[in-house]
Amino acid sequence: MSNIIGNLKIILLLVKKDLKESLKNRTALMIIMLPLFASLMFSLVSSQQLVRNFELAVSGQESKELISFINNNFQNFEIEEYANIEAGRADTAAGNIDAALNYNPEAAEIEDRYQIYLDSRNSVNFFILRENISQILASYHNLDSGPQFNFKPAADFKASSSILPVWLTVTITMIGLMLISASLSEEKDNKTLSALLVSRVNIYQVIAAKTVFAWILTLITTVLMGALNGVLTIGLNRLLLAFIIVSLAAFVFSGLGLIISLLSSSQSSSRSISTVIYFPIIFPALVADVSPLTQKLALFFPTHYLYQALDKVLVYQGGNSNLSLELSILFLFAIIFYLIILIYIRKADSIVE
Repeated sequence: MSNIIGNLKIILLLVKKDLKESLKNRTALMIIMLPLFASLMFSLVSSQQLVRNFELAVSGQESKELISFINNNFQNFEIEEYANIEAGRADTAAGNIDAALNYNPEAAEIEDRYQIYLDSRNSVNFFILRENISQILASYHNLDSGPQFNFKPAADFKASSSILPVWLTVTITMIGLMLISASLSEEKDNKTLSALLVSRVNIYQVIAAKTVFAWILTLITTVLMGALNGVLTIGLNRLLLAFIIVSLAAFVFSGLGLIISLLSSSQSSSRSISTVIYFPIIFPALVADVSPLTQKLALFFPTHYLYQALDKVLVYQGGNSNLSLELSILFLFAIIFYLIILIYIRKADSIVE
């Protein structure tokens, strides 16, 4: 009996030791925390009503009566009266609104009375809109079962190009957070940075070089992905806008990566921190439209503004998309991150150990 108790004590002591060591092991913490955070985010999303407000253009005869009916009976639609269906279709194709509807009461069949165009880029929203609008029109005409209305996409999007903003957002974020942070941390670990700093090179030149490296690598990656997805023929103006967006994003995320490497004691520490914060940064941006909670969360992350800007320029048609908000916020994030780097460099006793 005493042997059993002794063995149990030894086992418990070993377990206690392993638990203490696991708390110091960043890789173990990362393995635990990433799935935990992911499950938390998804539980928060699912706990919210998956309802968002849709912007709908209504035109045609009796449009005022239809608008009044929708406003009085449905809460998740913002209605605007348009002069004609083509204007509504153009705004839907440009991504300014979610759907356009035209009513012509003179048609014999009820299905033929409506022209309906939907934003087809987001397949989830497409099906939600189709169901909601079918319900609205069935209620408006006092029908027990809705007829099969003809829903058309406002513009044809290539699957490859419509997903490109997602891949670019993920890739640009990863280059800054993981590659640039690891690059500077590796130089610190290998004493390469120390050797550089005792020469004529100063830390500001090192930071500038890392930033330019991130910018060049981001541009090369963007051009290659754009060429493979057939979006390099979108026009000079939109290509110039894409260049500005990608350049600002490169400065934002390389700045964040440099902050991580400067604050980290080793390359492994830098990798762990980058990996841990990567998911929280990228997640809200890519699922911003899922629920009201994610819509609010996304506003605090630069990835959201990068994704929205790329979406407007690379996917949606028309040049009337206003990018001033997205560009301003990305510029602000870049300024903040490099100010943090500047303050840290000036106040730190030593950049290298």
